Amino acid sequence: MRNIELLKKEDIDAYSEFIVKVFDYDINNASMEECINNNVVLIIKEEDKIIASLTYEMRKDYVKNKRFYFISYFGVLKEYRREGLGTKLFDYLRDETKKNNIDYIELTSGNHRKAAHYFYRNRDFKIKDTTVFIKIY
Repeated sequence: MRNIELLKKEDIDAYSEFIVKVFDYDINNASMEECINNNVVLIIKEEDKIIASLTYEMRKDYVKNKRFYFISYFGVLKEYRREGLGTKLFDYLRDETKKNNIDYIELTSGNHRKAAHYFYRNRDFKIKDTTVFIKIY
C-alpha cells in the first residue's frame, strides 16, 4: 500500500533525485533541508524511491484577510502517472484545508506542463487572471 508520508531528513537524497527527474532542476541537500524546515513536503514512496510529492506552505493575504495553502512543487514520476497518486496527494491537502479553515489553495505552473494543467482543471482549479513578473539579479 502506498501511503502518504511527511518527508524526513533521511529522505533528502531520494527527494533530490525525485526533483531532478520530475523538474530537471539542479538542487543541493542544503536547500532541501531548508525546504523541509519551511514547508510541508508530502511524499509517496515505493520501497526507498519517492514516486510522488506535493510541497506546500500556509500563507496569508493580509489585505484580503484570507489564509491559503500555496503549492510550490507537485509531481509524479512519469512511469507512475495515472495511478491515482496525484489525486491521493490533493485529497489529503483538501482535507487539511478543511480541517485548518484555509480559504483556498493556490499554485503556479509553467506553460509547458500541459498534463499538470489538465489535472488541476479536473480538480476544479481555475486560472487566475494574472501576469507574473520577475527580475533576476
